Amino acid sequence: MPDSHRETPSPEALNDAIRHLHARASEQQRPLTADEQRIYQVLVAAWTEATQAEQRLAA
Repeated sequence: MPDSHRETPSPEALNDAIRHLHARASEQQRPLTADEQRIYQVLVAAWTEATQAEQRLAA
């Protein structure tokens, strides 16, 4: 059962997670793995949603 009361990460926190994912791969001088690529896609989608939500709140 999904936890509907869970706090959504801020766009800044999501951006940090995206940067960390890329930094780790860069340090190891390799491209993102398939699993990391899926995580990246989820993080970017969540970042986009969080950014749009902040913009709606600001309007």
